[in-house]
Amino acid sequence: MKNLLGFFLLFVAGNSIAQVSLVGGERVDYFSSWTERGAKVIPSGEIHLSALAVSRYGNYPKTEINSQLLLFPFAPNVGVKHEWFGQNTIVSTQHSFYYPTLGLKWARSSGFQDQIPKSAVIPHIFTFRNELIVSHIINPQPKDCFIKLPDLVLTGRLGFDFSLTTGDSQLPLLDYHFLYHRTASCHNSQKLYFAGVELDGNVYRNFNFSINADYYSIDFNGEWAAESQGKIHWHRDSKFSVSGGYKLYYLNTNYGSQFLAMPVIDFVFKLNHTTRLQNGLFKK
Repeated sequence: MKNLLGFFLLFVAGNSIAQVSLVGGERVDYFSSWTERGAKVIPSGEIHLSALAVSRYGNYPKTEINSQLLLFPFAPNVGVKHEWFGQNTIVSTQHSFYYPTLGLKWARSSGFQDQIPKSAVIPHIFTFRNELIVSHIINPQPKDCFIKLPDLVLTGRLGFDFSLTTGDSQLPLLDYHFLYHRTASCHNSQKLYFAGVELDGNVYRNFNFSINADYYSIDFNGEWAAESQGKIHWHRDSKFSVSGGYKLYYLNTNYGSQFLAMPVIDFVFKLNHTTRLQNGLFKK
């Protein structure tokens, strides 16, 4: 009888320990270190609403639709990211469309005459961005690992912008550190080429980090720009996170060079975010 009682207590204790470990595994796996710049798309049916970064909707298992909602009233935009293949190394492509005409017309009539005079003729502008995204998980974990840790991810991006316009254009170049190269393709059929890298990972428990750097070249004509951003992401829970950090801009053009450093803060709401129990582990 004593042996039977001892076995029963040992069985209950073992189950309790397993459940605590599962909860721990669930907690760690909740706070994925992947960002919107990586090759991995969000799960189908999930929605990420961001204040400043890209908002995303997983419309298919390997495809997401995304948009910069804060920019949308001035430059309606939509993008599609598709995850083609890979597990530890994932390859995706992103194709985006922007219509900046509305914002340029607003700037022309809102006191930005130093950049866009009222006499400027602003045509309909259709800007397209195409990029290749490759992400590599530096710390791949065994499939039988009991508790899944956040991935340490290195991402490389390569792409270009081009614009199509209708009618005559007398739009001047916008001499701002973060707008000059982004509107370069609106002028004289120029193209903007860019390349970037990002490192994402976990700092401690529900704190993740991301740091990136991007290089932009305007038609390889000697004008270029560089940007860098670093952020710490605090996940309050699986459905809400806040991030803060820095943003650096450097612009080198025929008109001189400019530099800007500024703080950034953002928050993300996750809708329809769920976990599922699979093979004894909680998976994202």
